[in-house]
Amino acid sequence: MTAHRFALVVCVFFICALSACRKVESFIDESRRFEAFQGATEQFSLAATPREIQRLVVNFYAPDCPPCEKEIPAIKKFYEKYRNNKAIGFFAIGSSLKAIEQNPKPGKDPPVSREQIRSELKQFSQKYASDWPQYLADGEDLRAWRITGFPETFLFVRVNDRWQLSRKIISEISFETLESFAAGGAAQENSVGSYR
Repeated sequence: MTAHRFALVVCVFFICALSACRKVESFIDESRRFEAFQGATEQFSLAATPREIQRLVVNFYAPDCPPCEKEIPAIKKFYEKYRNNKAIGFFAIGSSLKAIEQNPKPGKDPPVSREQIRSELKQFSQKYASDWPQYLADGEDLRAWRITGFPETFLFVRVNDRWQLSRKIISEISFETLESFAAGGAAQENSVGSYR
C-alpha cells in the first residue's frame, strides 16, 4: 500500500469514527415543561412522559388558527378511541398566533402574556368542548420546540427507551394519519432524530 493510499484510509477511518461518536443533534427542548391548562393535573415535558407510552402525539394549536379548528373532529375521534390505551399518548399544547413571533420589534405591541393566552384557550376549549389533556405555551416555550406556525403535530415512537421523532406535520392532521401512526404505520419509517 502506498503512503498516499494509507493516508487516505486513515483519514476515512477518523472521519467515520468522529461521525459515529457525534451525538444526535436535538432541535426539541425535551426538558421544557408546559403548564397544565385543562384536563391535566401535572405539567407536560417530553422527558417526563410516562414509560408505558410507546407512541406519542404532541399537537400544537392556537385558537385564532382556522386549520386548528378544522382538525378538531379528527383529534376528538382519535382521542376518544385511544384515551384508555396506555401505550398511546396524546398531548395538546395551546398558544396564540401572537406568541409565535420570534423577534418582536421595539415599539410594537408587547409579547402576548400567559394570561391572554389562557383566556383565548379557555374560550376555544369551551367552543369545541375539547376534553383531552391540554397545556399552555408562551413565546419562549414555542421557541424551545422551534414552532413556526399552527397547527404543528409531532409523532414520536419510543425505541430502546428513547423518543424517536417519526414525523412532524405542519398542517391540519387527519384521523387517518393519527390512526395509521397509532397502529404502527408508515410514519415510523421517516425518523429524523432521537430524544431521551
